[in-house]
Amino acid sequence: MEKQISKGLKIWLWFVIIMNGLSAISNVTKIGQNALGSIISIVLEAVLIYSCVLIMFQMKKFGFKLMCIAAAVNAVVSVLIVILAGVVAGAAMGSASAGIAGGLVGAVLVVIVAAICPLITYFLMKPQWDVFE
Repeated sequence: MEKQISKGLKIWLWFVIIMNGLSAISNVTKIGQNALGSIISIVLEAVLIYSCVLIMFQMKKFGFKLMCIAAAVNAVVSVLIVILAGVVAGAAMGSASAGIAGGLVGAVLVVIVAAICPLITYFLMKPQWDVFE
């Protein structure tokens, strides 16, 4: 009998692939505005797509681990950018503490959003974890 993943996991992974593909295309159009940020984002989107392919078609647990690594890197980079943007905005308004507070709130939201994809993937993979290599 051939190993198969659940329908819910398959739908979720296709959703992640499509959304990350669209995000990568969007970031290609923004390279002129922020080259480094766009390139980092495009690479992370590609890694997330590859991790979904590993999970869906090759049944590899490594795909999930790769997804977690990409999400962690994305969270760290995004947190640094959000905090820096908050400090710059606060300095421009004359209130560095307000800028830092806004940056920290944004950073917490970024971490929550970055954790959602791996968490949903884990909960969908968990019932059939032994099927994956």
